[in-house]
Amino acid sequence: MKEKRTKIEKEKALEEFMKMIKQSWTWLKLTEEEKERFYECIDHSILFGTFTQRWRHLNDIYFSFLMGLGYSWDNWRE
Repeated sequence: MKEKRTKIEKEKALEEFMKMIKQSWTWLKLTEEEKERFYECIDHSILFGTFTQRWRHLNDIYFSFLMGLGYSWDNWRE
């Protein structure tokens, strides 16, 4: 039974990650076009591993995406 639960959990990594970033202040600062481009980045990504490994991979993709947009921790797009 544990194997089945683990499979379900890891398959929800993308769904859970997207719920989280859609509530973030950085997501709210993106244009609709930028959001679509991020979805394209995700579509071209191959997720594998545990829930945690997938989450880390998604976080790396999002961070890299933001860095490509010129993200900085202080007053970004204000």
